[in-house]
Amino acid sequence: MPGRQNNQIQLRLKKIVIDNLKGISGCEIEFPLDKKITAIMGINGSGKSTIIHALACCYRPKNNTSKDNNKFSDFFTPHVDNNWQGSGFTVFFYKGTVGNERAKITFTALPDIPDNSHIYEQEYSKVKRWIPVYERRPVKESIYLGLQNLGTLSDDLSASRSAKYTSTTFIPEALKTKILASMSRIMEADYTDLMLCTTVRGNRSFIKVTKNGVTYTEHTMGAGEKRVYEVIKAAHDTQLYPNGILLIDELDVLLHEKAFKKIVEELIDIANKNMLEIIFSTHRESIIKFKRAINIVSIFNLGTGIQAYPGVSADALRQLSDIQPEMVSVFVEDELARTAINVLLEREALSDIVNVALFGAAENSAVVLSGLLLSGKNIDNVMGVTDGDVYETLEKRDVMVKKIFSGLGDAVQKQKVLSRIFQFNLTHLGLKGAPEFNHKTWFEEINSENVSDAEKTEFVKLKHYSTSINGLQDWHDYYDQINALARKPSIEHTILSFISKYSPEWDNYIGEVRNEIQARAQELR
Repeated sequence: MPGRQNNQIQLRLKKIVIDNLKGISGCEIEFPLDKKITAIMGINGSGKSTIIHALACCYRPKNNTSKDNNKFSDFFTPHVDNNWQGSGFTVFFYKGTVGNERAKITFTALPDIPDNSHIYEQEYSKVKRWIPVYERRPVKESIYLGLQNLGTLSDDLSASRSAKYTSTTFIPEALKTKILASMSRIMEADYTDLMLCTTVRGNRSFIKVTKNGVTYTEHTMGAGEKRVYEVIKAAHDTQLYPNGILLIDELDVLLHEKAFKKIVEELIDIANKNMLEIIFSTHRESIIKFKRAINIVSIFNLGTGIQAYPGVSADALRQLSDIQPEMVSVFVEDELARTAINVLLEREALSDIVNVALFGAAENSAVVLSGLLLSGKNIDNVMGVTDGDVYETLEKRDVMVKKIFSGLGDAVQKQKVLSRIFQFNLTHLGLKGAPEFNHKTWFEEINSENVSDAEKTEFVKLKHYSTSINGLQDWHDYYDQINALARKPSIEHTILSFISKYSPEWDNYIGEVRNEIQARAQELR
């Protein structure tokens, strides 16, 4: 029997299972305890916002039964065509306690108990009315940020009504300081002041900032800048500390790529310091760069209903729905693996017949292949390629496939999926960032005497930089570090090209993948 909540127990999301809600059914999303931020990806209309809206309705504040953007009627408004009856979903929470450890806020989950009383389970559904009633919802402070406040006064046709106003300093001062510091880092500018303005008539409020010595209000503020302010203000809101939850619909809207990257980095830092849960939806493919720091989930319909795919980019899922039978489709874990495949394709003159896309975490190789197979697609020319640092044996890959396939399909289908998973072969295992460490080792073992005269000068210089990099705790950082020294674009491609030409390890590393690509390409020629 799942446990209930008492006054001392704190909750953190474990899983949401959507039975039927706004076109989504049978969808399950996990929230790993070690990741404080979850990004939900998906194409337009896939249901990203619906999931954010559902989570916004899950809690009640500590001192009230509800608040703005906290009720089902805020998001699932009854109307002539839909009164939402029959809708329902279940949320599972980790139960635990919040404490301090060396000035850092921590959440300690209750140990597993056979009767599952260490888990808090809450069902939400509507028959005649939504249940549970608001006062019986789990207690947790939350803030929802949607798209309702995107506009600034520069976009407002009635902005002239706000021409006369009074300005007061933003309080509390500590919050103001945090907001200014965060905005300075994200916008790469010097924000030194923040004030609140209130119109003489109508009591309308807006903000005034001083940036790089220039003071201005929302009358001349860009919408992206306003969006950054709204997000950062909410993330620093003390009502969420500790262990609150911030829900953001379309975090990336109005932000250019650099600002989006900076705001994600800032949110990661804030969440870690204050034990926040932050969940946001996004269309931005570059979020996959943060896959080691945050939980990334894509939702997509491969023909068997909307499903959640952890760690996989929405771009890869879009390509899954448009597999071209005249091409070999290769799905890899990350950009480094894609670069390795591209180096292979260039050397074998196969770039015109092979398409390479990302699938994220290694276990997603089974996820995407099984999704294709169960939706009726032919996967003979589809390959899932793992990095070779996990699931490195056939037995381990068999366990992975059986886990993903649990309850679905038959033994023949499972074997078919297993037969389409391939891997790079690594010499050195057991390291964090094993592929990068292997590349470094193989590259440095190349004898410069074997390198062509045209490439020797560059090789010697890069090898010098590479050998100066030692003792990394996480070898995922290897290419970043060598690029900081070499200042060379596409450093991964350069290193792997040298390995492909001059290292005897290349054939072992790429052999299994190359043989299959060549065989499939030959059949399609």
